[in-house]
Amino acid sequence: MFVLGSPYYRVFSTNWNQRFYIGLTAFFLLLLIACHNIPALAKYKDTTYAFLIAALTMVVLKAGFFNLPIDSISPVKEIALDKLSQFLHIVSVILVMTLLAGKKLGEIFLQPGRFKQGLVFGLVSFTGFAVIGYFLIAGTSNYVNMLIKSIPWLLLFVFANAIMEELWFRGIFLKVFRPLVGKWGAILVTSLVFGLSHISATYDFPGGGIVFGGLVFILGTVGAYIMYEYDSAIGPIFFHAGYDLLIIVPIINSI
Repeated sequence: MFVLGSPYYRVFSTNWNQRFYIGLTAFFLLLLIACHNIPALAKYKDTTYAFLIAALTMVVLKAGFFNLPIDSISPVKEIALDKLSQFLHIVSVILVMTLLAGKKLGEIFLQPGRFKQGLVFGLVSFTGFAVIGYFLIAGTSNYVNMLIKSIPWLLLFVFANAIMEELWFRGIFLKVFRPLVGKWGAILVTSLVFGLSHISATYDFPGGGIVFGGLVFILGTVGAYIMYEYDSAIGPIFFHAGYDLLIIVPIINSI
């Protein structure tokens, strides 16, 4: 789903392929019905529902129901609005499907949890990444000035992407995986998929896609652990938004 069907790149014929997304959705819907009717499969019911949600997000994303008009005059604004469009498609499906199942949003870590600890971790890590990002481009004064003017759009991009991916790759899966493979099994499986889904992403990263995927795997492992540790998505969202700054800032510099 997240590699062969990833919307981030076009490597396989199944990437950005609506028929593939609909097929996945139909498969998990049928499997969910089986889980409800076959006692031996009952323990996989919640996990299957999480996969159904993930597949349906791709159907809705490909359909483009919430596509926003893009301002091609401003590259930064264009990138931010495109990411906001993805956010609207994916997060809306996750929230609606979670509530339709009679689940509380806390099941996908949308709750305070250990709020103070999570927020402190998130703010410290976000600030650290922001400082690193600044020093990476500090020598180009004209670019720094342009970047400062673009801060609202940068923040929109990184937080829309962080919320979306934390729920999509981790939030809907971690709690339902834990009874089947344990805490660390859930962390490692979701982080591995997170890394693999980014190997062929179109970012110009030193060392190429394999190195980038490995780094994303490590960052995903940290995010998943913190999500479990503080029982909330708040810390991982700020952490994720921080390392996204290190990706988006060089991209804007190359435009």
